[in-house]
Amino acid sequence: MANPGGAVGRRGLACGAVLLGLLVAPLPADAQMRAVRVTTMAAEATRIEETEWAVGVIESRRSPRIAAEVAGQVRRLHVDEGQRVRAGQLLAEIDDAQYRYERTAQQAEVGRLEAQIRNRELDLGRARRLVDERLVAAEQVDGLEAELDALREQLRGAEARVADSERRLARTRVQSPVDAEVAARLIDEGDFVSTGTVAFDLVDVDNLRIRLPFPEYLATELRAGLPVRLTSAAAGEAEVEATITEVRPGIDPASRSLVVIVDFANPGGWRPGASVRAEVVLSVREQAVTVPQVAVVRRPAGEVVYVVNEGRAEERLVRRGLRSGRMVEILEGLSPGDTVIVDGAGFLTQGTPVDVAGS
Repeated sequence: MANPGGAVGRRGLACGAVLLGLLVAPLPADAQMRAVRVTTMAAEATRIEETEWAVGVIESRRSPRIAAEVAGQVRRLHVDEGQRVRAGQLLAEIDDAQYRYERTAQQAEVGRLEAQIRNRELDLGRARRLVDERLVAAEQVDGLEAELDALREQLRGAEARVADSERRLARTRVQSPVDAEVAARLIDEGDFVSTGTVAFDLVDVDNLRIRLPFPEYLATELRAGLPVRLTSAAAGEAEVEATITEVRPGIDPASRSLVVIVDFANPGGWRPGASVRAEVVLSVREQAVTVPQVAVVRRPAGEVVYVVNEGRAEERLVRRGLRSGRMVEILEGLSPGDTVIVDGAGFLTQGTPVDVAGS
């Protein structure tokens, strides 16, 4: 008689053998870990800069307002708005007749006093001779000397008034104190101007200044002499190299920013009032190991980069330094020439197979 339990046992063993065969059989190709397509580049030893930037407005370092220094009628104008003028150039003339008369009167007073002084000097000389001959009392000589001293003091005052009248006469010719452009003409021929009336606004377009606001946390890093690169949309693609002239000591309580002053000479085409972007170079490393920023990824262990090792990604823990544009400095974990994975680094882990594009 057959044993039913034996048949069941043989079928169980057969099924077990089939399952064991499936477990030990190799996985299909599409079930294996696929290689990640990546690009690579060699870590470079290059010059890298730490920079900060800010936006400011171009100002003129000198924008004098030229006012009339004497009163009178404007007799003639020599310049108009938009013209370039040189230091000492004549801008306008004020009627000078009154001031010429005053000078003539003061000069006449000087001449009168000089004549009196000469007469008193002759009188004093005669009196001294008579005193020697005991014909005149010594007190008379003393009186003549006192009169002569008084006349000489009067002469000094009259000469000062002549100098003042000449100065006032010269001020009827309104001149530019600096090389500049005429931004505004505020008088016309025939106008009567008083002392202090503003006649011209001048703008020095050759010597420019920028005030740049920076966050207060940069106060310890910003200092006079640091290099600055300037660009302005109003001046095209030209870049101007300058240095920080001054860092203002105070911090604006409203914006929590400190102001940096940059003075520079106009290379041509830069205009006061235009906006400017300024990039300040805080520090420079001449031989820094650098890689693209996209090559550095964050993992639980920290920031890492991946290098290719026998067709697989090898994880390197790194410490970053300065950043400039799309490049970042690696202070620890890489050497110049190491082949670093760039595109695709974010999809990798330790040991992931990689397929390097172009290899």
